[in-house]
Amino acid sequence: MLESLRSEVVALEAALGHHPLYGAVRTRESLACFMEHHVVCVLDFMSLLKSLQRELTCVQVPWVPTPHPALARLIQEIVLGEETDERAPGVFVSHFEWYLDAMREVGARTEPIREVVAAFAAGVPPMRALSESALPAASITFSRHTFGLLDAPLATRAAVFFHGRESVIPQMFLPLAEELERSGTRCDALLGYLHRHVEVDGDAHGPAAQRLLHELYVSDSVELSALRAAKSALEARRALWDATLAALPRAHTTLRA
Repeated sequence: MLESLRSEVVALEAALGHHPLYGAVRTRESLACFMEHHVVCVLDFMSLLKSLQRELTCVQVPWVPTPHPALARLIQEIVLGEETDERAPGVFVSHFEWYLDAMREVGARTEPIREVVAAFAAGVPPMRALSESALPAASITFSRHTFGLLDAPLATRAAVFFHGRESVIPQMFLPLAEELERSGTRCDALLGYLHRHVEVDGDAHGPAAQRLLHELYVSDSVELSALRAAKSALEARRALWDATLAALPRAHTTLRA
């Protein structure tokens, strides 16, 4: 059963790398629609990451040593890049803020996701903030799935983080970037964001997250439970991509310089 589940997860990752959505994003309108659906993934990713940081490192006062120093090092390296990346010499920004800049560049609406952030900051529970938001329904469903995992066992969250995010992101973002470049779409900020993720997730964050999993799979039963959650996360991403593809406008005017 475990080997079969591993194969299913790998197959889902590969299928997401070949989703027809990427080839359909060729116009200003379709790109804006894609980003308005996808931005919630950029936001809830940080909460998933922070849930791992909170458990694997010490973020309380007084400080006490972590029982997982090697794992703490790995997660801190990922947090450093995601929360305070150097976008340009001396310019530091979170990847979420970078994505919002990219949305504004192509005319995508940022108000719904900014209202969710404001609700989070005001202490509104995430599930309620999402459900009451103006985000697309498919995006709300996806993010509620993510937030529903934040109290899961550590190995489960790590598996969702690796298989559902770090491992599959380069496979999804590279074909999207290539299609945008082929079509001549003017979206410099987004292309920088996509290529940055292909670089760091493929070369650094992905392998780091995979090493994290090997440390946490202390038994077959733990791995089985974790992989079931990872499979569910990948299926949730596929459902979001299917809904986004269906929502794309059918315009044919490419956004060029």
